[in-house]
Amino acid sequence: MSGGKDTAKNIVDVTDIGTYWNIRLNLNLGEREKMMTRNLILIGIVTAMLLIANLTLAGSCEIVNGSFEADGRIDNVAQQDPNGWIAEIPSEGQFTAKTDASWSTEGNWSLNISSQWFITFAAGDMAKVSQQISLTDIDEIIFDVRLNTYTGAKWDPNIATVFIMIDDDLVWEPNNTVSNLSGEYLDQSYAVEDKYRDGNLHTLSFGLRINVDAPNGFFEFYRTWWDNIECGLFCNGGGFLDGDFNRDCYVDISDIKLMAELWLAELPASDRFNLASDDDVDAIGFVNFLDFSVFADNWLFSSFLEEQQ
Repeated sequence: MSGGKDTAKNIVDVTDIGTYWNIRLNLNLGEREKMMTRNLILIGIVTAMLLIANLTLAGSCEIVNGSFEADGRIDNVAQQDPNGWIAEIPSEGQFTAKTDASWSTEGNWSLNISSQWFITFAAGDMAKVSQQISLTDIDEIIFDVRLNTYTGAKWDPNIATVFIMIDDDLVWEPNNTVSNLSGEYLDQSYAVEDKYRDGNLHTLSFGLRINVDAPNGFFEFYRTWWDNIECGLFCNGGGFLDGDFNRDCYVDISDIKLMAELWLAELPASDRFNLASDDDVDAIGFVNFLDFSVFADNWLFSSFLEEQQ
């Protein structure tokens, strides 16, 4: 009997052990699935962070609706701003502005601004559209523009002109030495100056301006169309890395030479040689080992997107 009891006990023990390991196995499978799920989530997060890091290295053109396609037809820009733009059209009636399908180089629409006839003008009267963008990584502003008069007469640049402004600065206008500005000007460009590449937002404006006093107005409409406004980016869109002082899209020996020339110098905190802000005092930065540490992180790196990948 004792042998039978022992056998029965052993059978029970073996069954219990099998049940135990089955339970443990099931638990282990569940834990493994949870661990795999956690790992997949973690991999996804890390991947997203790396993608975001790459995106922040890349420069971008922030001009919105540069071909004026977003809204279709707008009959009066003074009453409805084109998407992305703020219109400044005088209320005295000297100018009209609209999106227009009679001429375009990108899509179906362009921005048309026209002076009106038989109305008083003062020299400097203008109509324009503007938007705020960062110019830090932008090499040039590229655009197409057309100029003509309603009657087909010559466009005298002494009377009227088109322009580009950044903030309150006039940065581009056509050649004013010619006797007639009428015509199409395609793939025009303005090379952005360093003073605007400061990390701040700037107001970029395109418009039409009258250059003379005209108490009795003009027997003419001066008309302009703007289209295909876009950016040319440095380094094929990669922007500039910290430490690329000479703006050649590489951090190399040429840059360290420039840094050496300013070693231990005091600079405005916004200066591009002031790479680290931890030691800034009252908006003054210092070129020292803190900046060199940032510089070293990008040593021999390129900001060309194809070389980053």
